[in-house]
Amino acid sequence: MAKRIWELHSHLLGGAIRTTVMGDADVAGLVLSERAYLLAVRDFRPRQLIDLVREAGPAAAATELVAHYGTDEALNASGGRSLIVCRGSDYTPVVRRSDEVPALATAPPRF
Repeated sequence: MAKRIWELHSHLLGGAIRTTVMGDADVAGLVLSERAYLLAVRDFRPRQLIDLVREAGPAAAATELVAHYGTDEALNASGGRSLIVCRGSDYTPVVRRSDEVPALATAPPRF
């Protein structure tokens, strides 16, 4: 089985990034899908992601990443792809790239 890029980053950074049972990247407690991780490391070095999660906590780090990738500049640079937070299979938050989830899940709620 081929290694994922974050496994190489983890080796170089002392094991702060690991692969979850579901095959996602766990960056110091913040879970990102493979596509979300690849998008995030375009703008943030792996060490910066680790530091962000350790300093702010997983929830605040996820919020900061979602806000960063929601800007016009980031959307233009990423071909319109942003990051969103959704629940994983065990109800923990997972950061995913916007094109990984059905459109209904990313639509704003209607009241």
